[in-house]
Amino acid sequence: MPSQGKLYVVGIGPGNVDHLTIRAKKIIEDSEVVIGHSTYVKRVQELVQGKEVIMSGMGKEVDRVKKAIAMAREKKVVLLSGGDPGVYGMLPLVAEIMAKNDSPVEWEAIPGVTAFSAANSILGSPISGDCAIVSLSDLLVSWREIENRLISALKGDFVIAIYNPSSKTRKPNLIKAIELISEYRPGYPAGIVKNAFREGEQFTICKVSELKKYLDEIDMSTILIIGNSKSFIKNNMIVTPRGYGRKYDC
Repeated sequence: MPSQGKLYVVGIGPGNVDHLTIRAKKIIEDSEVVIGHSTYVKRVQELVQGKEVIMSGMGKEVDRVKKAIAMAREKKVVLLSGGDPGVYGMLPLVAEIMAKNDSPVEWEAIPGVTAFSAANSILGSPISGDCAIVSLSDLLVSWREIENRLISALKGDFVIAIYNPSSKTRKPNLIKAIELISEYRPGYPAGIVKNAFREGEQFTICKVSELKKYLDEIDMSTILIIGNSKSFIKNNMIVTPRGYGRKYDC
């Protein structure tokens, strides 16, 4: 029997309501139920007044998705995700559970501004073309896999955006990653962006060889961006030329 409701997996961007897409804002306003990590619900609190709101914390992602799918049989349900739901967000889990269970629930993903895009705009333009995104969280992926992916990105001369760089229990992963990056790119530019487009926003631009000085400032609200062989620092910006200078008089 077809579903009477619908599930929307909504990316809320970097956190400030001003950076929600117009469609994401409208979907949240028109929904009946909003489900999400408590941090994300609080960031859109002004849009969820009068709705049924279900919040939970870290480690409850599977429960949230199953609850959202079940409720979407009859109601318009929004499942919140930080940034873009497809980039280390809730969308892959929704798609996996839907596929495994052949769920009849109608659903749609609403994209959002992901963290590396937000960080990039704050730092200047370190990401101008091809890039790689690597998460240092080993909760779902082994450190060996993370290390192999990071080495491949370094060898490929990709600009690298690093998500989930450090937590209270995962500081060693960040230290190992910085040591590895320093081996390949010691003099390259690095950008540290914390709380992009949220209260407490701050950023630092330095050389990769200086990153260890900032270990205590880097946490789960931080994005690191590592430049490639063409990146340079100028006027407190990281710039990675896209290649126009080779073809035009810039």
